[in-house]
Amino acid sequence: MKLARIAILAISLIFTAASPQMKLIDDSEKGKLTILDGQADILTYCFGDQLQEDLDPKHTRSCYIHPLFSLDGQVLTDDFPNDHLHHHGVFWTWPIVKTRGRDTQTWHPVTPSLRQHFVRWLERKVEKDTATLVVENVWKLDGKEVVAKETVSLQVHPANDVGRAIDLEIRIQAIGGPLELQGAQDQKKGYGGLCLRGAPMFKGSVLTTDQGLLEKDSTNVPFRWADMSTEQLGVSIFVSPGHPSFPTTWLIRNSYAGVLNASWPGLKPAVLQPEKPVTLSYRLYIHRGDATAGRIQQAYAQYLSALPQK
Repeated sequence: MKLARIAILAISLIFTAASPQMKLIDDSEKGKLTILDGQADILTYCFGDQLQEDLDPKHTRSCYIHPLFSLDGQVLTDDFPNDHLHHHGVFWTWPIVKTRGRDTQTWHPVTPSLRQHFVRWLERKVEKDTATLVVENVWKLDGKEVVAKETVSLQVHPANDVGRAIDLEIRIQAIGGPLELQGAQDQKKGYGGLCLRGAPMFKGSVLTTDQGLLEKDSTNVPFRWADMSTEQLGVSIFVSPGHPSFPTTWLIRNSYAGVLNASWPGLKPAVLQPEKPVTLSYRLYIHRGDATAGRIQQAYAQYLSALPQK
């Protein structure tokens, strides 16, 4: 009996040692940090400057997620797509920004330029089944003057057979004066804020929200969550009830590509004062199968139950 117990313990230790564990791979030369679950890539955070070969340097960007991977290793996001060069993975930018009395944007390159720049890691913590990243970025006007500080927090949760949750929090604080953000006014689309540009596979994908299936592209309609899926896999964005102007309006597309944009502040501007930073909280949920097989309703309910109770 004693030998049997020892054998069982030995087998248990073997399986424990062989089970996947979160780890980080830092490629400082390329400005990228990748989170893995064992040997499986989960996501890469591009903290350094990224530029596709043969493109104008004005398209340089940093401080975003790409690639984001499915549970089975497929790339879910796109970067530098030909139809919209300014789209880049999972990103958070705005088409209308007013600062220092000047009109600019972070959505795509303009003059005067304004974009995010990496400053430092505040936390890089890996436990057996959870990884946490906290990073400080700044927004620089014309590459010089800091007009905002951005703190990004990522928490990657363990996967199950169906999906994986990744919590994303973005805290933005104006520096040295007010910062005004606004969504696109063109055709009252209102886009701006957190956006996920899907890989080519998501063109023509099935679009689902908390209000049901979408028959076509949707703009400036409020939802609590949105999902795009093929028969094999999908990705959702959940918005926290504590998010400003919850439920946010959305731009959701599958016509030329898969796009999920939890638009904020939408058509009306939001003015950030230095003493009052804004916090935007979301969960990315990657899953196998379509929205039904991926149990999106259940996953969103679990997200709500995990949030701090006020």
